[in-house]
Amino acid sequence: MSKIIQLSDLHLCPEGERVVGFDPEARLRAVLDAVRREHADADLCLVSGDLTDRGDEASYLRLRAFLADFPIPLCLMLGNHDSRTPFRRVFPRTHDDGAGFVQGVIDLGDQRLVFLDTLDEAFPSAGRLCTRRLAWLEETLKAEPTTPTMLALHHPPFDLGMEYFRYMLLAEGAELEALLDRHPQVIHLAFGHVHVPVFGRRRGRSFSAARGTCHPMLPPFTGLATDYVDRPPSYELILFEGETVILHHMQVQPGETPVAREVADLDGGPGTLDIFRNV
Repeated sequence: MSKIIQLSDLHLCPEGERVVGFDPEARLRAVLDAVRREHADADLCLVSGDLTDRGDEASYLRLRAFLADFPIPLCLMLGNHDSRTPFRRVFPRTHDDGAGFVQGVIDLGDQRLVFLDTLDEAFPSAGRLCTRRLAWLEETLKAEPTTPTMLALHHPPFDLGMEYFRYMLLAEGAELEALLDRHPQVIHLAFGHVHVPVFGRRRGRSFSAARGTCHPMLPPFTGLATDYVDRPPSYELILFEGETVILHHMQVQPGETPVAREVADLDGGPGTLDIFRNV
């Protein structure tokens, strides 16, 4: 079973700056430390876009430094806050589909991950998949028609029930879903962008949206305004094998320590419980 860590929406900015009151560096460091400590055996760390807040080279350089000794293979994706040129200057060996887009395929043994570049720098929030990117995806999926596949992209291609994001989704969402209907080996879609954890199933495929590391939102179900809330940074732990996808939404609370430990009884009886301190 493949173990994938999904980080999203880092919104890293120049040193000393904040994003809507949050310190993106401290929150990212807390998540990276937790992943190093608990999941260094993961097969892949997928970072699903909005690596920086302004797409500036200084912030990409800071990100490269933070990830220099990270023990897990990385897949860096682009979101609407990113910019390709400074990103490629700092990460020159990143994936390229042959047409300049940061998208590609990662082999995970008996399954694989395909990730897309939905950035259109002419649009400040919405995502785009031009005909070249859609054609690349079609050919990529045709090449492995029976291999269980997870598709990752920054922008959700359909409404997640939040009015605030209804105008910031993937513009070619209908085209993408029609394409995926021709390729039933795609069993799960993983997104970023919405700063809220969302999980569900649509047109025979499961999907999930990561809340991200930086600034969580209250789900903006109605209206075109949203509130940011002080909740712990988070990441997703995805277990992927064949047609099975198991996802754990993980929150990182700095200084959090266990208060008790229970050891399971393999014969089915009550486990052994040790209390570390009074609660």
